[in-house]
Amino acid sequence: MHIPIKSGAIIPFLILLPNLIWFLVPHPASDNATVPLALNIAENIGRVAIIIIPFFYSLTLGRRFSIVALVIACLALAFYYAAWIRYFAGGRATALLGAAFIGIPLPLAVAPVVLLIASAYLLGSWPLLAASMWFGIAHIWVTTLTL
Repeated sequence: MHIPIKSGAIIPFLILLPNLIWFLVPHPASDNATVPLALNIAENIGRVAIIIIPFFYSLTLGRRFSIVALVIACLALAFYYAAWIRYFAGGRATALLGAAFIGIPLPLAVAPVVLLIASAYLLGSWPLLAASMWFGIAHIWVTTLTL
């Protein structure tokens, strides 16, 4: 089955939507913890890749484990949004950005990576899988240093 979405661009849009809201709403200033420049660059390279690569692929459900990957992606997205709702409803306390949620540490760093890896399968994109893993390692590392 082929979903009538020509581009996988919906994936980075869904991930970036809460970040856009966070950017637009007043929030406490961060401590600006020191992150090594090379790690910061690595994270941003991964971020750019996971935003751009999906534009070149179409979502399909015709592969063997597509439904499983779709369920994982949807659960990861729901978990990600729930963690963001907890942050916004909790008065936008910085501690909530990294606090474990339903027993999962760093939910706002882990959930999008799980979503991206499942999406790489749905898009049939090896480059997105590689970029997701690259971004995931760098993003989770940076998050642990800054929270």
